[in-house]
Amino acid sequence: MENVSIFDIISLSLILILGIKGVINGFIKEVAGLVGIIGGVFVASRFAREAGAFIDTNIYHIQNSASLYLIGFVCVLVIFWLLSIFIGYVLESVLKMSGLGFIDKLAGFAIGSAKIFLIFSILAVTLSNIAFIKEKVDTTLEKSFMFPIFVDVGHYIVKQDPNEIVKKVEETTNSLSEKK
Repeated sequence: MENVSIFDIISLSLILILGIKGVINGFIKEVAGLVGIIGGVFVASRFAREAGAFIDTNIYHIQNSASLYLIGFVCVLVIFWLLSIFIGYVLESVLKMSGLGFIDKLAGFAIGSAKIFLIFSILAVTLSNIAFIKEKVDTTLEKSFMFPIFVDVGHYIVKQDPNEIVKKVEETTNSLSEKK
């Protein structure tokens, strides 16, 4: 316990509190929200121009193409996120009727805790890559046992290439469709 810092206590407390929030929301809602945000950004980045063009021609004419792209991006993101949340509520209702609500709540704790842990990990690696902040962080958190864990996990996440992941998913999908 000699290597416990105030940072460790605060970060673990936040992970626990947000894990409890996951119990309240349940696994289905937590995953639906996460899919809504991540999937929304993915879909919005692909269809923002088309959505902006649709808004420009059918709703309100905007001459600035950057503004159109931003508005299209936000609209697609919000629509995808709301659709995911709605699907999550429907699935949660079905799960509660089946009597598996307890498993939903228990898994909600795990996903809620994991989600904030991953966010902390990405923040830790991002901050540790900025030289000015790294100097301050290194001296402040040298006795922390959680910060090195956050940085290690964050390096693993940040090192992933999204294009390579999409390529692997497409290859897997193609190989599965060829087997049919």
